[in-house]
Amino acid sequence: MFHFPARLPSIRLLAALAAVTPVIASSQTASAGVWEPSPAFIEARQRDIHSASTGRDYRICISVPKTPPPAAGFPILYLLDGDTAFAPAALFAQQWRTNGPAIGIHPGIVVGIVHKKTDADKNPRVSDFTPPAPDLSNTGDFSDAPQGGADRFLDFIENELKPLLASELPIDAKRQTLFGHSYGGLFTLHVLFNRPTAFQRYVAASPSVWWNNRHILTERDAFLRSSFPALLKASAVPALVLSVGDLEQTPLPHHHQRKRAAMVSERRQVDNARELAASLNAAGLKTRLYVFENENHGSSRVPAINHAIRIAFGE
Repeated sequence: MFHFPARLPSIRLLAALAAVTPVIASSQTASAGVWEPSPAFIEARQRDIHSASTGRDYRICISVPKTPPPAAGFPILYLLDGDTAFAPAALFAQQWRTNGPAIGIHPGIVVGIVHKKTDADKNPRVSDFTPPAPDLSNTGDFSDAPQGGADRFLDFIENELKPLLASELPIDAKRQTLFGHSYGGLFTLHVLFNRPTAFQRYVAASPSVWWNNRHILTERDAFLRSSFPALLKASAVPALVLSVGDLEQTPLPHHHQRKRAAMVSERRQVDNARELAASLNAAGLKTRLYVFENENHGSSRVPAINHAIRIAFGE
């Protein structure tokens, strides 16, 4: 049975080194269909694939344990925004392989999904991570990028990426975890509320609940009315972990310009996370919330990734 971990100690120095490690080499193009060594100081490989579902190209980074897999295969962690999340996650996973088994953390596969930007598609994550909604005219996003493509991106993960990895790697299909931060956290919640059996564990770090007038809460309500009762009856309820930095809603004065500080407060990142966790727990969906002290929206991603490793690969 899965147990939520207590807060892990932050490995700030290692995380800082990993965060600046160049996972993506802009001057090197990976050959289609071939895994090449990743230009990072971690045990990793990378490969470019084109998605028929989204029409976009992605670089997929993987870190696979060198130890023999369990009979059921390795647990697997999928990370969104792999350009920033994969390197620290792979490093943390390597560190846990040394002393993790003694406390119930076992080797697992780390996968980072990286958007390959083009001149015509400079912010593809906005489209891929935001849910479809009847009205996208006033979402609160200022990027001018198309929005509402989350279902197409999920089709890519489910129908293209997962089968590819399953054909090449020893994966335990019953121990799959999805991690996303910010818009990636919003996407993670969208998957849970609309296709809850796609993964068994979900880690939504600093999710953008504020997006489109908190549209994700309508998806939560529909999930609790429809899918959740059947999952509960079948004892197949997935685990959800939420996290947020305590400075995300009330930043220190020197962290933001006054206009941005007002926006951060209005988006209610901390309150939204607390209220969402409380509502799901009240409905019977076991949800753990971590509030990281003295962390803002960007810095809270590091401890969240460290937690995600333990959640994905813990017993």
